[in-house]
Amino acid sequence: MRPDALAVEIRTRAHWEALDLGLALVQTYWRNLYAAWFVALLPVVLLALALTYLLSDYGYGVLLLWWMKPFYDRALLHVLSRAVFGETVDWRGVLRALPGLLQHSGLFRALTIGRFTPRRSFRLPIWQLEGISGQTRYRRLHALKGHGAFSLLFACATFEMILLFGMLGFLVMMLPPELIPSQLDTLFSFYIDNKAQLPFWFEITCGLTYLFVISVVEPFYVAAGFTLYLNRRTELEGWDIELGFRTLAARLEAQQTPS
Repeated sequence: MRPDALAVEIRTRAHWEALDLGLALVQTYWRNLYAAWFVALLPVVLLALALTYLLSDYGYGVLLLWWMKPFYDRALLHVLSRAVFGETVDWRGVLRALPGLLQHSGLFRALTIGRFTPRRSFRLPIWQLEGISGQTRYRRLHALKGHGAFSLLFACATFEMILLFGMLGFLVMMLPPELIPSQLDTLFSFYIDNKAQLPFWFEITCGLTYLFVISVVEPFYVAAGFTLYLNRRTELEGWDIELGFRTLAARLEAQQTPS
């Protein structure tokens, strides 16, 4: 990765400032990001629907949508990592890149033993972009400690829960009383009574609401993790100092060139 080719300003930032840069990236490249998001999401949604139909329980489908987040993240990072170098990747480019993302980005580990790591967003660029493996990769993971990654995870998870329960609560409040599922009359009664069954339309609504919530939050999570990674490399490798020396050298060379 060449720091002089990056389209973002290279300088050391506080963690929250680096996170804010990730939000700005989503605002700038949201069209390409969401094209990549839906390319990765669609096959998982179809699989979740099939699982729901076979097991007659929408909870398994929602669990699958949540568990496959590392897969969606790789499609988003593929777009972001090229966008900061001025390259535009549309949905066709993401589709062509999917086989490589499945095989060479550490996806299997991310879906198994690495699924619950609190620094998932920060470590993703190391696995996907640096092209290193074995002990070199693990030394790299140890050196590039994800400062701010846990705070990012906590903030995004909290916002997901607020948005999810807020939307479902608003839906229940707006429904006529005769349409509200009886299981919701008593708080937590659905979880206490294992035999309780919510109406099919309400289960589908819950699933679609969760799908909407992760579609809103996850691109920001990946982008902010990526900018934390760039910021940490700038701190450790002095990218800003390197660029300063290059700029100075180019200026001196221009002054010495005879007109």
